[in-house]
Amino acid sequence: MRLALPCLALLLVATTGAVAQESQEVSATAVVCTQIVDNSCEGASSRFSAAVGKLFGFSQVAGVPDRLIHVWFYGDKELGRIAMHAAKANRWRCWSNVTVNKSMTGKWRLEARTPDGKVLSSFSFTVQ
Repeated sequence: MRLALPCLALLLVATTGAVAQESQEVSATAVVCTQIVDNSCEGASSRFSAAVGKLFGFSQVAGVPDRLIHVWFYGDKELGRIAMHAAKANRWRCWSNVTVNKSMTGKWRLEARTPDGKVLSSFSFTVQ
């Protein structure tokens, strides 16, 4: 009987882990920054100078099985889509970048989407 209780406890822990893994939701963050250092976003803000030259979109992802797509917008105009393939892990990070001309002032947006177009996160910012 003493041997049965630890085995039952181990089975319960293994089953709970499997259920938690299956029910994990798909999620991603989106933020814009001026540089990527050691796989992290630095210089994050909602306002950037038009002289910045290049901006980086950074996402932390969980539960997205194959890829995440960054969609960059200047005003309401889509500038581009960058598909990033998943690492062989349930949680991973990725980033894309966009070149900003000095004349491209105004409202911008970065969206992190699933391959089927579902918006997981959106980050609005201004270039001035």
